Amino acid sequence: MRAPFGSSRAPLIWIAGTGWDNVAGTDRNIVEALSKHRQILWVDPPVAVSPWHVAKAATRLATGQLNKPTTSWASDTVLRLRVSAPPGVTRPGIRSLTALCLNRAIRSALAAAGWRPDCVVAAFPLARFPSDVPGSRVLYVTDDWLSGAALMGFSRRAMQRVMTYNLAHSSVVAAVSGSLLEDLRAMLPAEPARALHYPQLFAVLPNGCPAPAVGAPRSRSNVAGLVGQLNERLDMDLLEAVQQAGINLRIIGPRTDRDPAFGQRFDALLQNENVEWTGPLPGGKIPDELSRLGTGLTPYRDSAFNRASFPLKTLEYLSAGVPVVATDSPAVRWLATNHVAVAANRQDFVDKVLKSLHNRNDGAAEMERRSFARAHSWEARAKEFLSLIEASAVSAVPPGKERKVQL
Repeated sequence: MRAPFGSSRAPLIWIAGTGWDNVAGTDRNIVEALSKHRQILWVDPPVAVSPWHVAKAATRLATGQLNKPTTSWASDTVLRLRVSAPPGVTRPGIRSLTALCLNRAIRSALAAAGWRPDCVVAAFPLARFPSDVPGSRVLYVTDDWLSGAALMGFSRRAMQRVMTYNLAHSSVVAAVSGSLLEDLRAMLPAEPARALHYPQLFAVLPNGCPAPAVGAPRSRSNVAGLVGQLNERLDMDLLEAVQQAGINLRIIGPRTDRDPAFGQRFDALLQNENVEWTGPLPGGKIPDELSRLGTGLTPYRDSAFNRASFPLKTLEYLSAGVPVVATDSPAVRWLATNHVAVAANRQDFVDKVLKSLHNRNDGAAEMERRSFARAHSWEARAKEFLSLIEASAVSAVPPGKERKVQL
């Protein structure tokens, strides 16, 4: 076991929406920033094991021989918990058993580490807050989970039940965008018949970005770049328009698309001479890639899921000093900066990309972009998050005062 860290600060539990080893998104980025201030129990989403392992675990449970939690140190201050569950973890009937496995694993890991947390964060749409675990409850919604249920391969109905439960039990409800937060408010159980514990705090906690680049700006290539996961959220009309305008396009990131029609169009785009796809790259190589791009693209389709999201790539471009051309969204309007050019249509998108590339080596503008991004760094977001936890502790409902209902 690692030496105690910040012994006067209680650890927190983060039930993540993605595994620690997956592409780093909101969960991983903010937790790494938080881990400079707190010890954290990071909980991977439950992973199905074989029926043989399930039978073995059931036998051990029946005889009182509990398995030790599968934990490992992801960093000096982040203890990672892997949770095994029966096959079909998201299927009806199995979900309750999966929730039990998750509950037991968290309690066992806390006992083994000798930790008493002061906060539990649910950032996975199918994970209820664990029972018999101390600390305030924070529901952190990082995307429009309900609109994206099919994209994630989850049951919308099951997701809605879990979210309603967590909303009723939360002391803090946070979301990456204002529109998403309003949707969550609308989901609250009606007073008084369905209310269990009204949240004391609502907060918009947007995505952040890495610490801004340092040093003098370097010469940038006459290339438009698209960085991130490549899937149906992207507007293929805009990407095809950029390519057809003769603009060099460099695409960086893993493909996660499922729709055959989208896949065919994306395959065709990659066949063009002025389009290069690197595939997924290690995180350590991304800063160098960004330092050479002439402009960064955030070309998202107009959908309910995208309107509620807060694209990571936009702030990452700005942090690297890269000018951005994006489609309109509440997240872009929230940033309120002229360093993100918002396009109204296909031709306008192309025109703004060409203009951005023409001005790509404006060193003063690049330094302004880095300065702007500094206020939106993951470190800044982590401090905002810790402030929410402290505020929720002050305004918490005394034990025994919560309303009890069935959900």
